[in-house]
Amino acid sequence: MHRSEPVKKWLLSLLLVLLAALSTAPFVDQRAVTDYEALFQRAFITFALARTINGVISVVQGTEVALQPAGVGVTLTPGEILDPVNDLVERFSWIMLGATISLGIQNVLLDISAWWLVQALVVALAAWLVIRLWYPGQGRRTYIALFRRVFLLLLFIRFAVPVMLIVNDLLYQQFLEPRYTQSTEIITEAGKDLERLSKDASAGDVENAGDGVLDAISSAWSNTVESMDVSGRFERLRERASDVTEHLIQLSVVFILQTGLLPVAFLWVFLQVFKRLFKSIRPPPGRNPD
Repeated sequence: MHRSEPVKKWLLSLLLVLLAALSTAPFVDQRAVTDYEALFQRAFITFALARTINGVISVVQGTEVALQPAGVGVTLTPGEILDPVNDLVERFSWIMLGATISLGIQNVLLDISAWWLVQALVVALAAWLVIRLWYPGQGRRTYIALFRRVFLLLLFIRFAVPVMLIVNDLLYQQFLEPRYTQSTEIITEAGKDLERLSKDASAGDVENAGDGVLDAISSAWSNTVESMDVSGRFERLRERASDVTEHLIQLSVVFILQTGLLPVAFLWVFLQVFKRLFKSIRPPPGRNPD
């Protein structure tokens, strides 16, 4: 027997025992559930924010601000500015719906991974593999290979989703949290600005409603004086529309990564690592191989 063979057996045995212990330990599942709930809460809040912005934009789009400075009629329509933003909000709502569905699937898989039967099977097969490492005995290599594949599958079911959620949250805290926080704050403030614009426009229409020559002259003078201010508000509206567009894209990137690309990529890498790791768990052939 090669000198490194006993060392290899001890290392593999230790790894199998560690995996069996982790399978029954509650802290991995507890941390994964905490990270999942935080991610789901962010998705829920962001989806509600998108629907709120969509409703505010719909109200503002129905507003027209009519000015008549010096007898020249001017009509400003926020809807023309907000049409592209409204389209983007609708698409963003679909992204958030897909993110929510992905999180629902992850929640089901998380429950399956913590199922007592999966834990028991991982422990039982880990113990069997340790025994086969040290006492190969007689047996069919076909069955041994089958049990190794089943063990690999059980490890994937038991650990893939919890570990993926934990790693996903660590990546979020390290790289994505500043983007998410900044974008939600700016979009929330933009929604408040849009509401104020809609209220100001409605108030202006009421104030301009008057009878008589003096009221008409007063209204014309007020419109002339306030036209620059209203134009300034619409310029701010354009800026806010640009901000909403930019930060909706930022939020889309955050949730596409967290609920789509990162989970798929991590699960693939996780499976490849376990495949390579357990290729080496091959007990010596028995005396009666197939």
